[in-house]
Amino acid sequence: MRVLRRGLLLLVLLAVGAAVAAQTVAGTSPRAFSPDAVFRAFERAFPESVALRNPLEGPTVVVGGKSFSWAEGRILPYESRRDWAAYSPQPFYEYPKEASDVAGWPKERLAQAEQRLADRVATNLKRDSGFFDALWGIHNRATADAAQRKIQFLGMTVTVHKTIRAALTRIETRLNEERKSEASLNTFLKGLKRLEGYNWRDIAGTQSRSNHAYGTAIDLIPKSYGGKNPYWLWAPQEKEGWYRTAWIRRWQPHPALVRAFEAEGFVWGGKWLLFDTIHFEYRPEILILNGLR
Repeated sequence: MRVLRRGLLLLVLLAVGAAVAAQTVAGTSPRAFSPDAVFRAFERAFPESVALRNPLEGPTVVVGGKSFSWAEGRILPYESRRDWAAYSPQPFYEYPKEASDVAGWPKERLAQAEQRLADRVATNLKRDSGFFDALWGIHNRATADAAQRKIQFLGMTVTVHKTIRAALTRIETRLNEERKSEASLNTFLKGLKRLEGYNWRDIAGTQSRSNHAYGTAIDLIPKSYGGKNPYWLWAPQEKEGWYRTAWIRRWQPHPALVRAFEAEGFVWGGKWLLFDTIHFEYRPEILILNGLR
């Protein structure tokens, strides 16, 4: 019986280790942020929604009248904090000011990336969605539908969460002004075909809720990718080092567009290890954690 218990404990520890390591796979390299830093970033990013508390057992945030605690890289409802091993960590990752070309990474960094990708495959735990559900006022498909608004953005129609409409309006105003004097930006914007926003679904290949399900992510789809790859899942993954698609072979939005989105609290998926260059999502706390806001 004692041997069996030790075996079960080892399996649990291995699963937990993989889940912890998978926390930062979205970013370009792993980085540990303290619970206090994460919660303060949320409080600063969402001052009307998030309130930081410091009880004896550790930092807690209150969102929508509900308390959430930090639990081994997860943000869980206070009453579920001891069940952290059942969930994958939330992603709070290094987000660089300038994206680096993976094709030029040294061997040490490539080995680190390979390990993170292996850890991602090793765990299929889903993230607890309670914190972000409370943050966005969404708890099921019906409440998600009710929180969305159809808007015009860059001359196209897209459905997004009602609270990010103002940010998108400011982005559009900025880009429309810049395109007057920047021909390449004007050409890029004319080359967009459609936008994809709200979509009630999970992240591809996971059990965790996508930011598209909250209406806080937007994809910019061009008329043509020009033979370039915009998305890691479209890379030939049977080849070794498939994720190292050279920068010049990835489809990319105009740099002015990336700057405009980041100025309003969005991160760009082109800076992720699992790159998604058409994708922007509203994560101002990530920018704050990385000293970019």
